[in-house]
Amino acid sequence: MLARCAHCQKTFETDRYGVQACPHCGQQVHLADPAAMPPPSPAAPPAPEAAGPGAPPPWGPPPPPPPPDPAGIPAPFARRSELGFARSWIDTWKLAALQPSEFFRAVRVSDTGSAILFGAVAITISSWFQTLYGALMGAATRSMVDQMLRQMPQAQGFQNAWVMRWVSGGSALGVVAQLVAAPFLALAGVLVMAAVFHVLLLALKGAPRGFDATLTVVGYASAAHVIGAAPVPGLANLVGFVWYLAAVAIGLAGAQRIPPGKAWTATLLPFALVCLCCCGAVGIPLFAAFGRH
Repeated sequence: MLARCAHCQKTFETDRYGVQACPHCGQQVHLADPAAMPPPSPAAPPAPEAAGPGAPPPWGPPPPPPPPDPAGIPAPFARRSELGFARSWIDTWKLAALQPSEFFRAVRVSDTGSAILFGAVAITISSWFQTLYGALMGAATRSMVDQMLRQMPQAQGFQNAWVMRWVSGGSALGVVAQLVAAPFLALAGVLVMAAVFHVLLLALKGAPRGFDATLTVVGYASAAHVIGAAPVPGLANLVGFVWYLAAVAIGLAGAQRIPPGKAWTATLLPFALVCLCCCGAVGIPLFAAFGRH
């Protein structure tokens, strides 16, 4: 048989396999016996190609998306440990104040603690700014009135002192007391308003999801009170209050799954009753005085 040397690449004739010397260069050449070689292993199946975007996996159709949580989606503020306090509060404020219909229909109503805390923070911020504005305006008014009273006779010192006490609107200690009490009053305000609205909803048979839904709405709808922190106290307070009522009515309709008419009635009825009582308290004595004349 004909063999080739691996060193000099020349061929030569041989009649056996194994190690032998090349007749041309003298180097040892190993000729393997084909009968002693192991059979070739079967070829491995080709690897599946990677699926492109949107392509189904090779083992079947993609699994269906998970069903939505029937309890609702947690508000960003309920995830404040994950998102951070400031960011979660601002994100929740945007949803509750600017998108109340979508937000309250989808929000999870079992996170009442987060809703109460959110509302208390919003009302406290507004109260703090209003207290500081009042103190600054009182100081400015006191200075102006003081200049006017200096031109009055000294005999009216007692009256001047009384006027200055009335104009000053309280001491610095009173301002600090208002700032300290603001969070506790805000917390009580959220709970009391939620209780009032829920009693009216029960009377209207409009509370199928319970007190948690009402409390969640009142807490998150209190975001509108932050508008009262604007440096125009009278107008800002009015705008914030109207915005708050609208957010509560829209939120009750979405969270309690009730018609808008019931939600608006439960929201506006308490304030309508207060207005009627005030008008009656003022109007009845006036009518009585006119009747005597």
